[in-house]
Amino acid sequence: MTTTSTTFDGIEIDMLSLGDADCIIVTSWYDSWPYRVLIDGGTGGSYDEVMDFLNIRGFKNFWAVVCSHCHDDHASGLIKLVKNSTLSFQGAWMHDIRNHVAPDALRRASAADDGVKQVVETTRELASAFKSRSITPKEPFAGERIAWLPNMQVLGPTLAFYRRAISEFTDEPTRSSLAWALAGLRASSSLGSSSAAWPSPETYLVSPPAPRSLANLFYGSLAGSSVQEEPETQPYNNTSTILGTTFNGLKYLFTGDAGSEALDQVPADWHSLEWMQIPHHGSDGNLSQKNIESYRPRLAYVSATGDTSHPSRAIVNGLIKVGSTVYSTHENGHLRSSCCNVPFRYGYYPATPMKATGGMKISDLALSLR
Repeated sequence: MTTTSTTFDGIEIDMLSLGDADCIIVTSWYDSWPYRVLIDGGTGGSYDEVMDFLNIRGFKNFWAVVCSHCHDDHASGLIKLVKNSTLSFQGAWMHDIRNHVAPDALRRASAADDGVKQVVETTRELASAFKSRSITPKEPFAGERIAWLPNMQVLGPTLAFYRRAISEFTDEPTRSSLAWALAGLRASSSLGSSSAAWPSPETYLVSPPAPRSLANLFYGSLAGSSVQEEPETQPYNNTSTILGTTFNGLKYLFTGDAGSEALDQVPADWHSLEWMQIPHHGSDGNLSQKNIESYRPRLAYVSATGDTSHPSRAIVNGLIKVGSTVYSTHENGHLRSSCCNVPFRYGYYPATPMKATGGMKISDLALSLR
């Protein structure tokens, strides 16, 4: 009798259902071996949910862990995950506001603004958690490579953009380039149950999408729509690490809570996406008309609680109009997207896409390009 075996060589993306909080696991299979990157860890209150998910699936070893930014809905749960000795991390990435704003200025800003105070405290706690594991995190600025498998790189922010956003956030000047470099050296030397998780929905890539040779015709298609032309987000959201990975020529984008201004900085060759994390739980203050027309993800994933603004119906309708299929955790629970040969997971079922509202019609052009 002849037996055949399948070599796993695909990619999987898991977006956990944690309400208005983010935790994503990206798994790249090479020669039937998984290489995983953990992006964010939800809130402190969602820690048990995340650990249940990881334990059930045997996700213990991570090639890298990335904190997109130190807001509690991304970082507080991550602090607990990093402290858990049953999990291993080969590398770590986080921005540290303390390296970019002088101590006296940061104390003034923290005293004047509870938002700044929370970020500083969360940053300190996450850095301390890494130090307790003898892990020295790096700061993720554009051009850095997070991991070779999956082939993931930092697309934003640049150091200059980050420092400008931090200056707006704290209302304090950032350090000079020399002071920042010296601070970075000092920091490097010192840091060493909700919706059911089972079964879960998933989406698949059956075949490569059709060529987008007519994609430029989408530009201007959202003019006059409810999607804002120039939305405004909190300055600190714009410090979010924007990550991109490629697989078989397809592009996947991880955005954290990045706003339109930050997303505009991403190189144009990262437009026309296969998969995109819709930032800030689908808020209407993050994606502009231009962003949606440019990125046009085939699959758009949202982690949201499902209230009147998360996800925004304007954003969902705008994505659908340019041909995206939109999925939200509030309707599906934990979401999984997979491509090519990956291990079978018992109990998963097809995810249910969101529908357009308000009489919006999907153009024939958008459908023909899929």
